[in-house]
Formats: sequence, C-alpha cells, structure tokens
Amino acid sequence: MPKKRTPRQRRAAQQRTRLQQRLEVARQERFHEQHASLVLERSGDPRFVQRVTGPDGTVSLTWDAASKAGTQLRDGFQAQFEAFRAKFGREPGPTDPVFFDPDADEPTPLGQRNLDEMMVQLLQAAEDSGADAAPIHAWREVGYLVTQENQHLFSAADIQAYAAAVARHSGEAVDEDDDLDFGATVDLSADGLRDLIDETITSGMEEPAWRLAEALDHTGDSDEAGLAGAALVSVLMAWLIGAKEAAASDLAGPAMQWIREHLDDEPADQAFQLAGLLGSPLAPNLTMEEALDRLGDAFLPALVWLVAGMVATAADGHIEWLVQFDLDLDAAD
Repeated sequence: MPKKRTPRQRRAAQQRTRLQQRLEVARQERFHEQHASLVLERSGDPRFVQRVTGPDGTVSLTWDAASKAGTQLRDGFQAQFEAFRAKFGREPGPTDPVFFDPDADEPTPLGQRNLDEMMVQLLQAAEDSGADAAPIHAWREVGYLVTQENQHLFSAADIQAYAAAVARHSGEAVDEDDDLDFGATVDLSADGLRDLIDETITSGMEEPAWRLAEALDHTGDSDEAGLAGAALVSVLMAWLIGAKEAAASDLAGPAMQWIREHLDDEPADQAFQLAGLLGSPLAPNLTMEEALDRLGDAFLPALVWLVAGMVATAADGHIEWLVQFDLDLDAAD
C-alpha cells in the first residue's frame, strides 16, 4: 500500500502542478510571439517562399529563383520535368501534374498509394544511411514537413504538432505526469537565494523554499550539505538583521501579513517562530537551537518565507534591494 502523503507534501505537489502550468503557459506565449515575429519578418522577403491568396481564394506559392529555396525548388522541378519527358515522350503542359503516378499510362496525379510508397522509400533510405528518420515519421503522421526554411508558412499550432510528432518518434517525448526535478536546478549561492526568493514572491507559493531544503537533503556529501546549509542560513539571517537595523518602521508585521495572505497559514505560523529576527515583539524569543528543534525541516524554508515577505512589503518585491545587506566576506576574513 503506497505511503500516504502528508498535508505539506500534498500542498507541495499541487503547487508544483500549478507552477508547471504557469511555466507552460509562459512558454506557449513566448513561442507564439516568436513565431508571429518570424512570420512578419519573412513576409515579402524574396529569400523565402511566399504564400499568395488570389481573389478567388486559391492559394499559390511564389519564390525568388535566385534564393536558396528557389534553387532547391528549381532543381527538384527540373528533375520532375525530365522524368515526365522520359515517361511520356513530350513536354509537360500547363494542366499536367508535376508529381505524377509513374505506373499510369497517362499523366495522373500521385495517389495515396504512391505517397505511402514514397514515404517507405524515404524511411528505408534514412535507415540505410544512418540518418534520423524521426522527421520523416512525423511527416507521415501529420501530413506535412516543417523546416527552418518553410516554418513561416505554417501556424504555431502546426509547428508544435509536427515538433511533438518528431519528439515522439525520437523517443524524446516528456510524460506530462512526471514531476520536474526541482532539486537539480537549485543554485546554492546568494544570487541563487535571491532568485529563489524572487520566485516565491512572483509565484505566491511556498514550494521554492522546500525545494531548497530538498536540494540540501539530496546532496551526496553530508559535510558539504552542512556547510552549504550553514552558509545559506547566514546569508538569510544577515538580510533579515541588516534590514531590521536599517528600517525606520515595522518590517515584521507587514511581512507576516504577506506570508499569510500569499502562501498559507502553516508557512506563516512557521515563519512567525523566527519573526523576532525582524524585531517582532509578539514572536517567541528562541535561541537558534530552540528554533531548529521547534521547526525541524521547516527551519530553512521559514527563513526564506520571512525574507520573501519582507522584500515583498518593504521593497515592493525588488529583489536587488537585498544586496545592501549582503555579508561582508572581506571584513570577515
């Protein structure tokens, strides 16, 4: 029987899902913006094939014969014209198909059987040469081939469908149910901490702080993890104490209110155990050892949440505000 998740684990899993969804939405928006920019940039550019819609709704493709695409297309059509002459003993006419059924006695457009045979031949050629056959499998699946040269002729959705098919046939498709490996992405430095706190503020989630704690737990060397943890605690406490000493007004109250409103009651209760570092007269007066005993694994996350609440309220979320309170390592030497 699978082990039952704790409330924090369930909440963390839900937050990871929401974070993944936000990241995916942002990725989709960025891709669509880039594609729209590419289409606009290549519109009317003679170096690329252009799609032209006539007054009657018919669509035709035009290209500059001197361009790279034009040269490739011209060579391809020339080979087809020569094959037509060899097959039918005459020049192709304006109504004759460029790509014709080689088994028909009269010029006949390629049928599905011919296209299937052509795909089989292409796949066999790719296999024989050791080339990646995934693009051909994807072409066969979705019905079109996307390249760097022609991607402006397709919609963003078409490109993504083709790319997904290539990924599937390459064995690179990602299972959407898989959890992200958050621990591997944590930067255990002051700059990494600032990024983590910025993520906490912008996402309104407690998960980034837990990710930091989990990264330390997964460090192979326990001595190295202990030193890294101590260094992170020192940086976080220096920010809190430095800000408190420089403040002309209450920092703890607004910070705690932000944590309770944007994260959750449990993170707020845990961060409150350390709010004395910001001068809260209501917070318990704990020694470091007592705070560690009381909070356990939540000690480091609680420091992160407290700093996040402070930056969100005292500095309007501007994370670089913390730089002025960085530890003076030169002085420590």
